[in-house]
Amino acid sequence: MKKYRAILLDLDGCVYQGDKLISGAREALQKFKEKNIKILFITNNSSMTAEGYSRKLKNFNIEAGPEEILTSGEATSLFILQDSGRSKILPITEKGFKEYCKRMKHTVLSINEWRKADFVVVGLDRRFNYLKLKAAYKAIIEGSRFLATNVDPTIPSNDGLDPGAGAIAAAIAKAVGKDPLVIGKPSKIIMELALQKVGLSPSDILVVGDRLDTDVLAGKVIGADTALLLSGATTRDDVEKASPHNRPDLVAENLLELHKKLVSLNLV
Repeated sequence: MKKYRAILLDLDGCVYQGDKLISGAREALQKFKEKNIKILFITNNSSMTAEGYSRKLKNFNIEAGPEEILTSGEATSLFILQDSGRSKILPITEKGFKEYCKRMKHTVLSINEWRKADFVVVGLDRRFNYLKLKAAYKAIIEGSRFLATNVDPTIPSNDGLDPGAGAIAAAIAKAVGKDPLVIGKPSKIIMELALQKVGLSPSDILVVGDRLDTDVLAGKVIGADTALLLSGATTRDDVEKASPHNRPDLVAENLLELHKKLVSLNLV
Protein backbone atom coordinates (compact mmCIF):
# COMPACT_ATOMS: atom_id res chain seq x y z
CA MET A 1 0.00 0.00 0.00
CA LYS A 2 1.22 3.51 -0.85
CA LYS A 3 2.70 5.59 1.96
CA TYR A 4 4.23 9.04 1.59
CA ARG A 5 7.92 9.24 2.46
CA ALA A 6 8.23 13.03 2.28
CA ILE A 7 6.15 16.19 2.39
CA LEU A 8 7.06 19.32 0.44
CA LEU A 9 5.47 21.94 2.68
CA ASP A 10 4.84 25.64 2.19
CA LEU A 11 5.51 27.99 5.11
CA ASP A 12 3.37 31.17 4.86
CA GLY A 13 -0.24 30.20 5.50
CA CYS A 14 0.60 26.61 6.48
CA VAL A 15 3.00 26.80 9.41
CA TYR A 16 2.65 30.46 10.30
CA GLN A 17 0.75 33.56 9.23
CA GLY A 18 3.04 36.57 9.44
CA ASP A 19 4.55 36.33 12.93
CA LYS A 20 1.85 34.05 14.34
CA LEU A 21 2.15 30.26 14.53
CA ILE A 22 -0.89 28.51 13.04
CA SER A 23 -2.70 26.36 15.58
CA GLY A 24 -1.63 22.71 15.50
CA ALA A 25 1.30 23.22 13.12
CA ARG A 26 4.08 22.44 15.61
CA GLU A 27 2.26 19.34 16.89
CA ALA A 28 1.63 18.10 13.35
CA LEU A 29 5.30 18.52 12.35
CA GLN A 30 6.36 16.54 15.42
CA LYS A 31 3.93 13.74 14.52
CA PHE A 32 5.27 13.56 10.97
CA LYS A 33 8.82 13.45 12.36
CA GLU A 34 7.88 10.54 14.64
CA LYS A 35 6.75 8.63 11.57
CA ASN A 36 10.09 9.34 9.82
CA ILE A 37 8.44 11.48 7.14
CA LYS A 38 10.94 13.85 5.55
CA ILE A 39 9.82 17.48 5.55
CA LEU A 40 11.24 19.94 3.04
CA PHE A 41 9.90 23.44 3.50
CA ILE A 42 9.52 25.29 0.19
CA THR A 43 8.72 28.97 0.22
CA ASN A 44 8.11 31.33 -2.67
CA ASN A 45 9.04 34.22 -0.39
CA SER A 46 12.56 35.29 -1.40
CA SER A 47 12.96 37.98 1.26
CA MET A 48 15.07 35.81 3.61
CA THR A 49 17.64 33.03 3.29
CA ALA A 50 17.09 29.47 4.49
CA GLU A 51 19.07 30.41 7.61
CA GLY A 52 16.63 33.25 8.26
CA TYR A 53 13.64 30.95 7.94
CA SER A 54 15.36 28.39 10.18
CA ARG A 55 15.68 31.07 12.87
CA LYS A 56 12.05 32.12 12.40
CA LEU A 57 10.92 28.51 12.86
CA LYS A 58 13.13 28.15 15.93
CA ASN A 59 11.30 31.12 17.46
CA PHE A 60 8.18 28.93 17.20
CA ASN A 61 10.10 26.01 18.80
CA ILE A 62 10.24 24.21 15.45
CA GLU A 63 13.65 22.73 14.63
CA ALA A 64 14.54 22.84 10.93
CA GLY A 65 18.06 23.32 9.59
CA PRO A 66 18.78 25.45 6.51
CA GLU A 67 19.24 22.25 4.49
CA GLU A 68 15.57 21.44 5.16
CA ILE A 69 14.38 24.74 3.61
CA LEU A 70 14.33 25.75 -0.05
CA THR A 71 13.53 29.33 -1.01
CA SER A 72 12.65 30.72 -4.42
CA GLY A 73 15.57 33.12 -3.95
CA GLU A 74 18.07 30.27 -3.71
CA ALA A 75 16.44 28.45 -6.64
CA THR A 76 16.57 31.58 -8.81
CA SER A 77 20.22 32.36 -8.09
CA LEU A 78 21.14 28.72 -8.75
CA PHE A 79 19.14 28.66 -12.00
CA ILE A 80 21.06 31.70 -13.29
CA LEU A 81 24.39 30.12 -12.28
CA GLN A 82 23.60 26.83 -14.03
CA ASP A 83 22.09 28.53 -17.09
CA SER A 84 24.53 31.39 -17.67
CA GLY A 85 27.34 31.19 -15.13
CA ARG A 86 28.21 34.08 -12.84
CA SER A 87 26.11 37.00 -14.02
CA LYS A 88 25.34 40.67 -13.43
CA ILE A 89 21.94 40.88 -11.76
CA LEU A 90 19.63 43.83 -11.10
CA PRO A 91 17.50 42.64 -8.16
CA ILE A 92 14.09 44.14 -7.42
CA THR A 93 14.01 42.07 -4.23
CA GLU A 94 14.87 42.11 -0.56
CA LYS A 95 18.01 40.81 1.18
CA GLY A 96 17.47 37.04 0.91
CA PHE A 97 17.88 36.76 -2.86
CA LYS A 98 20.79 39.21 -2.86
CA GLU A 99 22.60 37.08 -0.26
CA TYR A 100 22.30 33.99 -2.49
CA CYS A 101 23.67 36.02 -5.40
CA LYS A 102 26.72 36.93 -3.33
CA ARG A 103 27.24 33.32 -2.23
CA MET A 104 27.15 32.16 -5.85
CA LYS A 105 29.52 34.96 -6.91
CA HIS A 106 27.04 36.88 -9.07
CA THR A 107 27.43 40.66 -9.29
CA VAL A 108 24.57 42.52 -7.61
CA LEU A 109 23.86 45.82 -9.36
CA SER A 110 22.27 49.01 -8.06
CA ILE A 111 19.39 50.59 -9.99
CA ASN A 112 21.83 53.16 -11.40
CA GLU A 113 23.82 50.31 -13.00
CA TRP A 114 20.88 48.88 -14.99
CA ARG A 115 22.79 49.12 -18.28
CA LYS A 116 25.14 46.35 -17.10
CA ALA A 117 22.40 43.86 -16.19
CA ASP A 118 22.32 40.37 -17.69
CA PHE A 119 19.22 39.60 -15.63
CA VAL A 120 16.48 41.56 -13.90
CA VAL A 121 15.09 39.49 -11.04
CA VAL A 122 11.84 40.46 -9.33
CA GLY A 123 10.73 39.16 -5.94
CA LEU A 124 9.01 40.58 -2.89
CA ASP A 125 10.29 44.13 -2.38
CA ARG A 126 8.46 46.16 0.24
CA ARG A 127 10.43 49.25 -0.83
CA PHE A 128 9.47 49.01 -4.48
CA ASN A 129 9.09 52.42 -6.12
CA TYR A 130 8.98 54.20 -9.47
CA LEU A 131 12.78 54.44 -9.76
CA LYS A 132 13.09 50.66 -9.42
CA LEU A 133 10.28 50.17 -11.94
CA LYS A 134 12.05 52.49 -14.36
CA ALA A 135 15.45 50.76 -13.97
CA ALA A 136 13.91 47.31 -14.48
CA TYR A 137 11.98 48.54 -17.52
CA LYS A 138 15.06 50.14 -19.09
CA ALA A 139 17.23 47.07 -18.54
CA ILE A 140 14.68 44.61 -19.95
CA ILE A 141 13.90 46.60 -23.09
CA GLU A 142 17.67 46.85 -23.68
CA GLY A 143 17.98 43.05 -23.58
CA SER A 144 18.28 41.91 -19.96
CA ARG A 145 16.45 38.65 -19.22
CA PHE A 146 13.36 39.06 -17.02
CA LEU A 147 12.97 36.56 -14.15
CA ALA A 148 10.66 36.39 -11.15
CA THR A 149 11.38 34.44 -7.99
CA ASN A 150 7.59 34.02 -7.81
CA VAL A 151 4.39 35.68 -8.94
CA ASP A 152 2.22 35.20 -5.86
CA PRO A 153 -0.29 38.08 -6.03
CA THR A 154 -0.48 38.34 -2.23
CA ILE A 155 1.36 37.14 0.89
CA PRO A 156 -0.09 36.31 4.31
CA SER A 157 0.67 38.88 7.01
CA ASN A 158 -0.27 39.59 10.61
CA ASP A 159 -3.42 41.40 9.48
CA GLY A 160 -4.58 39.26 6.57
CA LEU A 161 -3.03 39.55 3.11
CA ASP A 162 -0.53 42.04 1.66
CA PRO A 163 0.50 42.58 -2.00
CA GLY A 164 3.08 40.01 -3.09
CA ALA A 165 5.89 39.72 -5.61
CA GLY A 166 3.36 39.00 -8.37
CA ALA A 167 1.94 42.50 -8.05
CA ILE A 168 5.42 43.98 -8.59
CA ALA A 169 6.23 41.62 -11.45
CA ALA A 170 2.91 42.51 -13.10
CA ALA A 171 3.74 46.23 -13.04
CA ILE A 172 7.05 45.59 -14.79
CA ALA A 173 5.51 43.08 -17.20
CA LYS A 174 2.85 45.62 -18.19
CA ALA A 175 5.55 48.18 -18.99
CA VAL A 176 7.83 45.85 -20.99
CA GLY A 177 5.03 43.92 -22.72
CA LYS A 178 6.14 40.43 -21.69
CA ASP A 179 5.93 38.12 -18.71
CA PRO A 180 8.92 36.97 -16.64
CA LEU A 181 10.30 33.45 -16.49
CA VAL A 182 9.06 32.23 -13.10
CA ILE A 183 11.44 30.10 -11.01
CA GLY A 184 9.38 29.53 -7.84
CA LYS A 185 6.20 27.50 -7.48
CA PRO A 186 4.42 26.41 -9.66
CA SER A 187 7.50 26.25 -11.91
CA LYS A 188 9.01 22.85 -12.61
CA ILE A 189 12.42 24.48 -12.00
CA ILE A 190 12.06 24.79 -8.22
CA MET A 191 10.12 21.54 -7.90
CA GLU A 192 12.80 19.47 -9.65
CA LEU A 193 15.36 21.04 -7.32
CA ALA A 194 13.16 20.02 -4.37
CA LEU A 195 12.99 16.43 -5.64
CA GLN A 196 16.79 16.37 -5.85
CA LYS A 197 17.01 17.60 -2.25
CA VAL A 198 14.75 14.87 -0.85
CA GLY A 199 16.12 12.20 -3.21
CA LEU A 200 12.70 10.76 -3.98
CA SER A 201 10.35 10.36 -6.93
CA PRO A 202 7.05 12.30 -7.17
CA SER A 203 5.05 9.18 -6.30
CA ASP A 204 6.69 9.14 -2.85
CA ILE A 205 5.83 12.71 -1.88
CA LEU A 206 2.88 14.91 -0.98
CA VAL A 207 2.98 18.60 -1.91
CA VAL A 208 1.18 20.71 0.70
CA GLY A 209 0.31 24.41 0.58
CA ASP A 210 -2.39 27.03 0.99
CA ARG A 211 -2.66 28.18 -2.64
CA LEU A 212 -4.26 26.50 -5.64
CA ASP A 213 -2.35 28.55 -8.24
CA THR A 214 1.11 27.92 -6.81
CA ASP A 215 1.32 25.03 -4.32
CA VAL A 216 -1.27 22.67 -5.77
CA LEU A 217 -0.29 23.43 -9.35
CA ALA A 218 3.38 22.89 -8.44
CA GLY A 219 2.58 19.38 -7.25
CA LYS A 220 0.61 18.60 -10.37
CA VAL A 221 3.45 19.90 -12.60
CA ILE A 222 5.72 17.11 -11.30
CA GLY A 223 2.98 14.48 -11.05
CA ALA A 224 2.81 14.39 -7.24
CA ASP A 225 -0.25 14.16 -4.99
CA THR A 226 -1.36 17.44 -3.44
CA ALA A 227 -3.07 18.71 -0.31
CA LEU A 228 -4.51 22.17 0.28
CA LEU A 229 -4.71 23.75 3.72
CA LEU A 230 -7.44 26.29 4.42
CA SER A 231 -5.30 28.08 7.03
CA GLY A 232 -3.92 30.66 4.58
CA ALA A 233 -4.96 32.32 1.34
CA THR A 234 -7.65 29.91 0.05
CA THR A 235 -11.21 29.24 1.16
CA ARG A 236 -13.31 26.11 0.68
CA ASP A 237 -15.43 28.10 -1.75
CA ASP A 238 -12.30 28.79 -3.83
CA VAL A 239 -11.62 25.04 -3.98
CA GLU A 240 -15.15 24.27 -5.13
CA LYS A 241 -14.88 26.90 -7.88
CA ALA A 242 -11.45 25.68 -9.06
CA SER A 243 -11.12 23.98 -12.44
CA PRO A 244 -10.85 20.17 -12.21
CA HIS A 245 -7.18 20.13 -13.27
CA ASN A 246 -6.28 22.42 -10.36
CA ARG A 247 -8.12 20.71 -7.52
CA PRO A 248 -6.09 19.13 -4.72
CA ASP A 249 -6.28 15.46 -3.82
CA LEU A 250 -6.90 16.35 -0.18
CA VAL A 251 -8.27 19.41 1.63
CA ALA A 252 -7.81 20.08 5.35
CA GLU A 253 -8.44 23.00 7.69
CA ASN A 254 -4.82 22.99 8.87
CA LEU A 255 -1.69 20.84 9.06
CA LEU A 256 -2.84 18.94 12.14
CA GLU A 257 -6.12 17.97 10.50
CA LEU A 258 -4.18 16.88 7.41
CA HIS A 259 -2.03 14.60 9.57
CA LYS A 260 -5.17 13.01 11.03
CA LYS A 261 -6.60 12.46 7.53
CA LEU A 262 -3.38 10.88 6.27
CA VAL A 263 -3.27 8.54 9.28
CA SER A 264 -6.91 7.52 8.77
CA LEU A 265 -6.20 6.81 5.08
CA ASN A 266 -3.06 4.85 6.04
CA LEU A 267 -0.92 7.12 3.83
CA VAL A 268 1.77 7.83 6.45
